[in-house]
Amino acid sequence: MAEFSLERDEFTHEVLTDGAIHKVATAGSDVTISRFGIFCFYQFSTSYSSGYRFRVLAQPRPEIRLIFVSKGQGVHIGCHRETKVFSSEESNCSFVKEGCSQDLVIPSGEACELFMLVVGLADISLPIADSQPILRNFLQTNSCSWLLDEQHMLLGMRKISVIQQILHEKKPTYLQAAYSQLKLAELFVLFLEKAGRFGSEDGSVQLRPEELERIRKVRSMLEDNLAASYSLVGLAHAVGTNEASLKKNFKAVYGTTVFGYLTACRMERAKVLLTNGQLKVALVAQEVGYKYASHFSAAFRKYFGYLPTKLLRMVVSVPAYLSGAASMEVFTCLAVL
Repeated sequence: MAEFSLERDEFTHEVLTDGAIHKVATAGSDVTISRFGIFCFYQFSTSYSSGYRFRVLAQPRPEIRLIFVSKGQGVHIGCHRETKVFSSEESNCSFVKEGCSQDLVIPSGEACELFMLVVGLADISLPIADSQPILRNFLQTNSCSWLLDEQHMLLGMRKISVIQQILHEKKPTYLQAAYSQLKLAELFVLFLEKAGRFGSEDGSVQLRPEELERIRKVRSMLEDNLAASYSLVGLAHAVGTNEASLKKNFKAVYGTTVFGYLTACRMERAKVLLTNGQLKVALVAQEVGYKYASHFSAAFRKYFGYLPTKLLRMVVSVPAYLSGAASMEVFTCLAVL
């Protein structure tokens, strides 16, 4: 079976080897498919120009697939005869039987960012207790289904950060696959941990649609211009609410304060700029909204536990004795979860 059939926009991860990364550019979209250990993931990024359809081909074993939509509206994802519609910042989990394909449709006029994490049912062992009936029944099902029936779960800051780390964090070559596998496992755990509480008082967020839309607008404002100076009152007025409601609802949705979220976005962006672009600290500080490099360095150290200059000094190479077969043994040890 071919890995990709671009004429039909069909994809499969069945034949991927451990550590494989495949990138495909189609009309109006970019697709990445990767495998690290027991996990595979798909990343779909589409433009506004036209609608897009793809199909994940049938696999020879039952799988659990976590869906995270960080951008887009009206994204249709089918699971056998049941289709769910996703909007920005929503997530859910599907069980796909062996021999069943899965379809996704993105409407025209909508840019979309979608991340799908895949793991075989036989590759995980979760001793689910009676206190998690939703998870227990889902994992014991023998038909294509969705974990959350009534509503999707909103993406929180931690899951958003982990997805960004999976896609953009760069490690030394001999550690990259192990790092990616660990981060995929972390994302899997974070989702199921939240899903296990979903529907309880502390597990779900019940906001009116207009309130949720205001929170999403604030998040977009912060992410679109990290260098800007913000005030809570100004953000609240910009989306038609008050300061108290914004504070309460933002933390309920994203699990952190407005400025905690902004700081996290700034620090994660700064780390990417420092590791990938090799920019000077002062320039990175300006890029993420800090007038003084010393203030940026202090915030960076508080967030990551080390100064930004440490990243610029890091030159990690594989020792000679870790070449060939020896490096494979070390990698195998590192890749074990």
